[in-house]
Amino acid sequence: MNARSAAAGGPDISIVIPAYNEARRLPATLEAVTAWLDGSALGARAELVVVDDGSADATAQVITQAATAHSRVRAVVRPDNRGKGAAVREGVRQAAGRVVVFFDADLPYPLDTIDEAWRRLEAGAQVVLGARDLSGAQGLQQYSPLRKAATRAFNLLVEQALDLGIPDTQCGFKAFTAEVARPLFEALTIERFGFDVELLFLARRWDLRLERVPVRMAHGGDSSVRVVRDSLQMARDVLHIRARARRGAYPTREVAIQTP
Repeated sequence: MNARSAAAGGPDISIVIPAYNEARRLPATLEAVTAWLDGSALGARAELVVVDDGSADATAQVITQAATAHSRVRAVVRPDNRGKGAAVREGVRQAAGRVVVFFDADLPYPLDTIDEAWRRLEAGAQVVLGARDLSGAQGLQQYSPLRKAATRAFNLLVEQALDLGIPDTQCGFKAFTAEVARPLFEALTIERFGFDVELLFLARRWDLRLERVPVRMAHGGDSSVRVVRDSLQMARDVLHIRARARRGAYPTREVAIQTP
């Protein structure tokens, strides 16, 4: 794997979970992830970095209690709500593993997706994306008609504006070698839901080796996405990315990624 080695005795893999007002669902998620790691070959050297994004409920207490009860759990509590992108970026900053994975607090995808991402990264990929549109995937069909229509329109806008060639930019499962995760997230300027597109725009711009894997949505669940308002903001984010790119405001790969 072309990744910066973790410190001696440090984790091989860091799992980052952003959480905002997730006090109700988060305990079951943390129990499921820690139990899976306990039974996984990856679990021996894995850490779980859980980031509270300035929640108004008891999410911070849930996270800190989990960190007290489980040595592999690290709690990161942010004082204010900045958005999912900001929370994941902070989690990546805190992560010590040579592989970084992030997914949502409602645990929408089976945990064995982590195994597949690990295999792809071990084989030379630098970025692995969950994809709900590939053969064998299940997920987009569980959304409401309004959410499906908004997703299709957003994907079309992304492709027309940025030409990424990635039909599903918003899947909530992504994995990276730490070598590229840290500079990618440090280069982000978008802190809310549109951060995924900026992340993938940079990955394409830097010509990183990117692979997509089909994912099965475990359940529909409730979503923090407010379709109309968030879709409009994400459309503005896409245009923001295009404008910054045209100004040459993003760092080049050579500048961003310093090879030891």
